[in-house]
Amino acid sequence: MTILLLALFFVFIIFLIATMFLLLKRLVTKINQQAIDYFVDKLKAYDNLLDKKEYQLKDLNKLIDNKEEELDKREVVSGSNTEVFLYDMKSIDYKDNDIFKKMKVVDEKFNFDNKKIIEEFLQNKFDDKSVLSYNKYCKVKDIFTQDVVFKLMTMRDKTRLEKVKELLGDSGEVLDDFMKRNKNFDLKKFISYFNKVIRELDPYVYVYVGNDSENYNTLNKYIKTLKDDSIFKGLKIMYRGKMYDYSL
Repeated sequence: MTILLLALFFVFIIFLIATMFLLLKRLVTKINQQAIDYFVDKLKAYDNLLDKKEYQLKDLNKLIDNKEEELDKREVVSGSNTEVFLYDMKSIDYKDNDIFKKMKVVDEKFNFDNKKIIEEFLQNKFDDKSVLSYNKYCKVKDIFTQDVVFKLMTMRDKTRLEKVKELLGDSGEVLDDFMKRNKNFDLKKFISYFNKVIRELDPYVYVYVGNDSENYNTLNKYIKTLKDDSIFKGLKIMYRGKMYDYSL
């Protein structure tokens, strides 16, 4: 009788171990898939950024080619003598005989006063009332580094939510705002949520110019001047996720 009981006990233990193993295996598989999905989304974002940069590079090369085609004179230097070759540009198909006249018209018609454009934009569009909220959400974003996100993805749903609350600390109202819009907590959706809010609240005015010598940061502490090689004249302004184009 005792032997039979021991045998049943061992069978029960083996069954319990096998059950725990299967449950653990399913949990690990689910966690790995969630982690893979998260980093695949990140890779897609990087791919889109690379595609955009490649497109801008093509535009820049095209602009350089066009500028080279506008040259009318070429100099060939040999020793101490300089020979100047004047090509008969009338015989070249791509030559526009009125190119300089047209460029003069462009300069006259599109005489942008970039400083005035920015000052009027600041007066009509800009406000810094969102700075405190913006800083609050940026603080939350700094918490969720890639390492932290990866560790959270390896946790069970309930444990993950408790850990997020712990990490947020006095910034817990950000999570409260998210939960008002969502029935259940989803880490990826939460990260997308506060990144979207950051873009909408961003108080900085990003001014894109085509000339390295232009800088308008002194006009306002929230202005950041950036270079854009696609701009010939004028400027572009990015503010709270919207682009305002005042350029050629």
